[in-house]
Amino acid sequence: MSIIKRTHHNCDEHYELTSIQKLFTCYGCKMKGFGQRYQCKFCGQNLHSECRFPKNIISHEFFGGSIFTFRDEPFTRRDRNNRKEYSKCCDACGKDVCGFSYHCETDNLDLHPCCRNLDRKLLIDDTVFDLRPKVSSRCKSCKRRKISDGDRDVPGWAYVSTCDKYNFHVFCMLEMVHEAWMKNGEMGLEKVELRQLVKFSGNKGSGRGAVFETMKSVLKIILAALLGDPTALISSAFVELVSRSLG
Repeated sequence: MSIIKRTHHNCDEHYELTSIQKLFTCYGCKMKGFGQRYQCKFCGQNLHSECRFPKNIISHEFFGGSIFTFRDEPFTRRDRNNRKEYSKCCDACGKDVCGFSYHCETDNLDLHPCCRNLDRKLLIDDTVFDLRPKVSSRCKSCKRRKISDGDRDVPGWAYVSTCDKYNFHVFCMLEMVHEAWMKNGEMGLEKVELRQLVKFSGNKGSGRGAVFETMKSVLKIILAALLGDPTALISSAFVELVSRSLG
């Protein structure tokens, strides 16, 4: 679990909609974003659109009958050293809830605002990818069906192709973004090698090149969807470097 470090600035009246082709951390939900965001013109803090204008009450089709209310503070508990830590994880992606969220008290469910807003379908190279709350196949990245870090076991939403050949946990994609950010800074995605993300097996010979080309398109669009980049501009340098990493 992450240890909490929070500050507060009264910027509500000074946010302006802008678009910068760089990664950012949302001040509201603490998740990553790319491109379009609301930015404070004085202190530079950034917010996802969903975090700038949250709804008081929501529902979600994956949790029929559950009613979620907006929270601007995360749930916390004390660790063994009596320090505060986050005590909830998102039931969509499996990552800690560190800021803004939607919580269902009755069913003990939690959603990041950006996860709640994920596209249900993506069209990639004439193949439809469905966002699914449960999957039967293994994720192409972690090679598992569920997400587990030792403390919890979350089914984990995933984007799955209609042919069932390609399956990516939302969690695994976000982990790739986070690791690249921590190691390489704002343009970290440009330095990510595809082989570090996807564990291929049995793809050898002439057919492997075609698989990699398909995978590049898949990753490009899913990353763009997760980071809120509708134009997919985040993919240009990333895809080029992926190509070189596969040489």
